[in-house]
Amino acid sequence: MFDVVVVGGGPAGASTAALLASWGHAVTLRSRSDPPAGWLAESVPASAMRLFGMVGADDSLARSVLFPNGGNTVWWAGRPERSESFDDPGFHAERSALENALIPQAEAHGAAVGRTAPIRAASRDERGWTLEWADGETRGSWLVDASGRAGVLARRTRIEDRPTGTLALVGRWRRAGGWDEADRTHTLIESYADGWAWSVPISDEVRCVTAMVDPRETELDRGDLDAMLRRELAKAPNLGARLEGAVTQDDAKACPASLYTNEAFAGDGYLLVGDAGSFIDPLSSYGVKKALASGWLAAVTLNTILTDESMKSTALEFFDAREKEVYRRYRELSIPFFEEATGEYGTPFWELRAEAARRASGVDKGATFEGAPVDPADRVDPSGDADALTTHRDVREAYEELRNRPDISLSPGDSLERVDLPLISDNRIVLDTHLRSATAGDGARFVRNVDLLRLIDAAEGKDQVPDVYEAYNRGGPAAELPDFLAALAVAVGKGFLELPDWRPTSWSRTIYG
Repeated sequence: MFDVVVVGGGPAGASTAALLASWGHAVTLRSRSDPPAGWLAESVPASAMRLFGMVGADDSLARSVLFPNGGNTVWWAGRPERSESFDDPGFHAERSALENALIPQAEAHGAAVGRTAPIRAASRDERGWTLEWADGETRGSWLVDASGRAGVLARRTRIEDRPTGTLALVGRWRRAGGWDEADRTHTLIESYADGWAWSVPISDEVRCVTAMVDPRETELDRGDLDAMLRRELAKAPNLGARLEGAVTQDDAKACPASLYTNEAFAGDGYLLVGDAGSFIDPLSSYGVKKALASGWLAAVTLNTILTDESMKSTALEFFDAREKEVYRRYRELSIPFFEEATGEYGTPFWELRAEAARRASGVDKGATFEGAPVDPADRVDPSGDADALTTHRDVREAYEELRNRPDISLSPGDSLERVDLPLISDNRIVLDTHLRSATAGDGARFVRNVDLLRLIDAAEGKDQVPDVYEAYNRGGPAAELPDFLAALAVAVGKGFLELPDWRPTSWSRTIYG
């Protein structure tokens, strides 16, 4: 009888199993011997490397068949080409290579690993879960569904974004002698009237090329996937030109790529992790990082429950809320891309996606929102939590005001509250003091690893920013100056601290009078 049974050996499942096993829990990881869509390519940002490091996978990744992710080249909604190289590269990889790198880490940490045929049944009674496989059965107190789109449990309560059904057409092109140096490590992205295409390199000579289409709106020859993909790529002339002189390496393939979320990501006895719980399209290059972050949070959640049963409800609610917010935030950040394409093409493909993204994120049509990137070459990364506050207009206004004032004379804001809310401390969820205000109702405690509670105490009665900085660094772990300034702007912009005779233009007069 295991403490936790993890179903699915992708980044989400493997990281959950590795972490829980390393923290002393009895864990088994069950992965298919023939992982579905293992031939797909993944684009992973450099910011995901910290998460790989947390499960001890840095060395194995370096030894795997990975390829540098050096930047983006983008043609979006009729705009001129934009090419951006990353100072800190990530990597591209086949999905199967990621599994082959991560699953051994779970085993090395003590998880019992099994490669099996697909699961036949999952049932639960008062003793826990029983999972039936072709080669026997597995029992555990908790079940982590990390089975991706298959959704062993997740499919029962899945909410599909039906207006935006998407099919991914995938092929590989080989160019003897390698690709042009300017594009050699870049992700290529191009939109067109009824779809968009992207390509990532997986070696010096081979690129994986994918067209994202709605089969209900696009004329497709369903009998020939190669012809279908070539027809779509003909609509993306810039990316297509990059493929000239290359030959297809194998037959094209197709797989579903529609977006979905879930009614609940956690319940008594189970967690839905990674793509099992929700799926976002690859416009963000965020899928693997999302999976790793979800796996890490699942491990923290279960470690909390297994070590302190009294925290079970709090931990499950925390996990559920975070996973829902990641999906909602991604949908919100995708709106400007879809609306720009709608403005350029005016086709149902883009109109439906813009409408669905607004509906899923709760943003009304015609409304503006904070922090939206303006180009697909920018990272659509909703994982920042409180750090995302730094992009808000009221925070930017506060930053400029702090820069321009000869003295600041900060004091606690009129609407400031201190409330106990859950946060992650090391490998557990705990209740600790957060700051809340009329414009930050969800509460916040840390911004860029700066403790807002300490910052409030350090700032009171100070007239100069350097004095606040010195007082903060005397009171505990020191902060880098850029991080400190960002956190101070959040504290002022969100009303945790008050500047005399100043309020951001975005604050509501009905709240503040």
